[in-house]
Amino acid sequence: MFLKKYFSMFMIVMLCLLMLSACSQRTVEYKEPSQSLTEATQSNSIGKSHYPLTLTVYDDAGKEVQQTIEKEPKRIVVIGQGFAEWMLAFGEEKRIVGLAYLDKSFSEYEEQIKKLPIITDMWPSKEAILELQPDLIISMSSAFQKERIGDISFWNKRGIPVLTGINYTTGRTIDSFFEDITNLGNVLNIQDKTEAFVDKQKEQINDIQTKAVLAKDKPKVLLLGTSGETTYYYGPTLCLIDEMIEGAGGEYIQVSKETYVEMSEESILSVNPDKIIITGFQKSDSEALIKQYLNNPKLKNATAIKNGNVKVVEYTTAVRGSLGLTDLYKDVAQYIHPELFKGE
Repeated sequence: MFLKKYFSMFMIVMLCLLMLSACSQRTVEYKEPSQSLTEATQSNSIGKSHYPLTLTVYDDAGKEVQQTIEKEPKRIVVIGQGFAEWMLAFGEEKRIVGLAYLDKSFSEYEEQIKKLPIITDMWPSKEAILELQPDLIISMSSAFQKERIGDISFWNKRGIPVLTGINYTTGRTIDSFFEDITNLGNVLNIQDKTEAFVDKQKEQINDIQTKAVLAKDKPKVLLLGTSGETTYYYGPTLCLIDEMIEGAGGEYIQVSKETYVEMSEESILSVNPDKIIITGFQKSDSEALIKQYLNNPKLKNATAIKNGNVKVVEYTTAVRGSLGLTDLYKDVAQYIHPELFKGE
């Protein structure tokens, strides 16, 4: 009897040890990370190591300035509608705590822009920006002047880094637009989105240029920019649309060596463009702009006016650059060479 009881106890102990061993093995297997969990951990690790981030930007004079972003920006003041549109398109608008200096020119983002926390349509004061306690300011380089929102050193002394772009001193080009998009992607740590966008845009531009080579003529195209009641000529360094016109098989008329020249009716007649493209800062009525030129008796002998070749384009994309860049590029190509791009 005693042996039987001893044997039973021995078997119970052995069974418990076996069960404990089995449980222990399942626990080890459960803790081993799966492939997807490993990938997620690596992704998080990369995200954490992305900051601090040091990059080179340009001030308004075209001088290189180093900026260090210590941590992921979450309270961004944006000066300039173009940058706001980029952030909207990439789904990053929640980081915007203040927006100023709006183009108001037929933008497809107009309604979304209105819902952002707008400080003012024009240059905001330093005090208005400081009240928002930003951890980053994104703006055109030209905004960082003492008489506007303060120079870059003013903000850096207060612990606020800046991301500049759309620099007219170094020259506005489509390549510089892509560089601005790339810098935005690095600063916000959204490079996957921005790189995909840039690659696609370059591919579409290449397609347009390849087809434009087949054109049999090269129409002369004059860009006119309006601000208030005044009309200006924009030199190639002040806009992007000059490259679109040339890339689409047209000739961008260079009126002057100066980059920004007021244009009269006599000035327009002197270059006698085949086609006219108009863009207006803070203008929102394209039909009124077109009629203003077509119905001007002083311009009736201009080739573009006689043939009704006057077109209005959106200011932000034509001058500063927006995510609708290739859409406008195609639009310009259809306008200059409808025989090649009709129906696209």
